[in-house]
Amino acid sequence: MALLNRNTGFILGNVLGMALLIGGIIVTAPQKQAEQAEIDKRNSAPVVMAVSDIKAGDKIAAELVKQDRIAHEKVPLNAVDSIEKIKGLSAKSDIKKGDVVTYSALDLHSQSK
Repeated sequence: MALLNRNTGFILGNVLGMALLIGGIIVTAPQKQAEQAEIDKRNSAPVVMAVSDIKAGDKIAAELVKQDRIAHEKVPLNAVDSIEKIKGLSAKSDIKKGDVVTYSALDLHSQSK
């Protein structure tokens, strides 16, 4: 009988310990996710990317581009950081799907009012 109680206590202790560990993980997971999201935001920059091929002469419309965040070291010089800044401009050169849109690929004097 004493052996049964000792084994039972050992098992219950382990089950309780595991329950506390799992509970702690569940409680802190959203906080850890929020902290990681903040770190990712600090280590990245907003850019505008082409969601489809854009040919030279095409007007930039909201459905052709999307705003995203990429690591600072991958951001090209003069990258566009906001769709609103370039809507209505024409592409000066071809922009491939997935490329970061840069001001040098755009005709900055083409915006129709």
